Amino acid sequence: MASSKASQPIKTECEKHGKQLNSYCPSHLMPCCDECISTSHSKCKGIQNLASVVEKTKIEKSKESVEKDINSILSFLETLISNKSKNIETGENQCGSIKKSIKGIRQEINKHLDHLEKKLCHETDIIWKQEKSKTTDFISEIEGEKENLREIKEHLQTVTTNSSKLESFLGVHKIEQKSINVNDMLKIWMMMKEQMKLKSK
Repeated sequence: MASSKASQPIKTECEKHGKQLNSYCPSHLMPCCDECISTSHSKCKGIQNLASVVEKTKIEKSKESVEKDINSILSFLETLISNKSKNIETGENQCGSIKKSIKGIRQEINKHLDHLEKKLCHETDIIWKQEKSKTTDFISEIEGEKENLREIKEHLQTVTTNSSKLESFLGVHKIEQKSINVNDMLKIWMMMKEQMKLKSK
């Protein structure tokens, strides 16, 4: 876009007012028409005749000066582009490094969670096996006591049949003592059951 403008014919008329450029403002370093002088440069000092300024100016030297300025700007822009390109490259590398680091952290977290899961599951299995074993043993003991009670019940019938009153008294008393022991055991079992409820809360 800039190159097409540079190749256009150079106008000697003011682009703003359409009048011939015939003056030069040294304060703003720009050619002016009469209307420019009256509207925008009335307070500027040292307004000169444009033809006189052109005559005194060494065009080649001015060209070299402008070209030097352009080259300086181009060099600066190239450096700026180069720096920004390096910034993009550095940013991409840093972004990749951060993503890699995040992935590594996540893997470590997953590894830790896997280890923790195995540990807790193992501990849970141990506790469950212990509790299951206790409960199974207790059930077996209860089953044994049930069998004893059945036998005591059967014995109760026989001890009071065809026996003297004294024999019946002693036999019933003995059976009663056994029943009391069973009741004590049941009370203990109820206490254990309550403790298990408290642990589960």
